[in-house]
Amino acid sequence: MPKYIPQMGIGTILNFNIEAVNMGQQVPLTLTSVSLNDPMKFKWVVAGLGNGSFLIPVKALESGTKMTIKVPESDRATIYKDDETILFISKAALADLVKDQSFTMNKTKFTVKPLDTPYLINNKEADVIYATTDNGKVEVWILNNPNFPLLCKMKGNPAGIDFNLTGFKE
Repeated sequence: MPKYIPQMGIGTILNFNIEAVNMGQQVPLTLTSVSLNDPMKFKWVVAGLGNGSFLIPVKALESGTKMTIKVPESDRATIYKDDETILFISKAALADLVKDQSFTMNKTKFTVKPLDTPYLINNKEADVIYATTDNGKVEVWILNNPNFPLLCKMKGNPAGIDFNLTGFKE
């Protein structure tokens, strides 16, 4: 039976649990896709923090090499550069990951490892690729979707902000 690969479209809603590891705080983040044109636009809502939008160049989805997590300003657009993504890797990075069993993000190499337990999205076993840094301190679970390689989960993020996808509404 094929594994679940949810598809990104206009109006897709992504729910994440975000954890500021150093502070021990957890907050829910809701992202809603507004536009997948250039720039892609996602509305965000964080309980207790506010809301705003992320503007991400399509070039970042194609070939970005950095994932930048910025604490956004409420009621403002956070604008990303051509090489920056948030909560996803580029299509080129996913192609490297599938072909070479490794990819580089933020100048850090990640290598595919066996997935010990199935990763569930909407209570369905999802087609994700699990990878870690060489020292095993940073772990990522990436949706194996060549159109939108979503970072479903990240643990050990050097920025001190870990996250986990809790819901995906196509």
